[in-house]
Amino acid sequence: MSAIPPPFTVTVHGFISLPTARPSTAYERGPSTSKNALVFIGGLTGGPHTTDLGFLSQALAENSSMGYSLWEFRMRSSFAGFGFSSLANDAEDISGLVRYLRQLGKEKIILMGASTGCQDCLEYLDRDKYPHFAPVDGYILQSPISDREAALKFMTAEDLEASVIAAKEMIDRGEENEVMPNRIIPPVFGTPVTAYRWYSIVAKGGDDDYFSSDLSDERVKEIWGKVNKPIMILPGKCDEMVPPSVNRVALLHRWSVACDERWWSDLSTFIPGADHIVSEPAGQKWLGERVVLFLGRLGV
Repeated sequence: MSAIPPPFTVTVHGFISLPTARPSTAYERGPSTSKNALVFIGGLTGGPHTTDLGFLSQALAENSSMGYSLWEFRMRSSFAGFGFSSLANDAEDISGLVRYLRQLGKEKIILMGASTGCQDCLEYLDRDKYPHFAPVDGYILQSPISDREAALKFMTAEDLEASVIAAKEMIDRGEENEVMPNRIIPPVFGTPVTAYRWYSIVAKGGDDDYFSSDLSDERVKEIWGKVNKPIMILPGKCDEMVPPSVNRVALLHRWSVACDERWWSDLSTFIPGADHIVSEPAGQKWLGERVVLFLGRLGV
């Protein structure tokens, strides 16, 4: 998936995102008469249209009898906003869109997260935290990774630990919403990041720490045991953001065992030859076909 997609046509939906009463905008690709919605949620620094989803839109169009249109929307964490936001904010924003889609009469709503969008999906389905959020009908997690483990691609273990300590000290001083000093965090994001958000992303046990390979069995069971709708997990076979030391096959199996077998899709597997953003056309085609298979099993 390239960083900048070619021109395409969307239907723009303005709506009030409850419970925050915040004006928001969603973008529908495909027939507005579609009875179902596939909602794509991207990762850090992403937002509507920063990911080329042409292959996915085409797959849905080629299977138009299933009745799905493709949706993206603006969250508080979109683009540079992620550095000042949280998974809780994302879940709230997703809830607002789901409410709007239900008002439109959409029958099935599927959330498809990519990268940190996968954390958003697992956050959203936590009924203990969000019992008042409207449920959706299924989840697709593409390229789920540990941001904490991926950070070691950009900084040493010593520097990472120092940044965690600095963020924790700021939080303890009540400065969780203050920006981390540039000298402490890598410039890879190109945007300010608060102490809370940095700690959430890179600290063990942080709010974003859903997919790390060193989580305890109890924590893994706590995360995946809350899944209560069909879910398909599709990591990239060659995801460069996963450290070589991580046994990808064992990790995926660990998640599947912790998840109720009623909800874990046997379509879950590795996207052949795929890097983190699934940049190769063959991987994109395979992914589109896999998504259609999953949606088909949910019925029309």
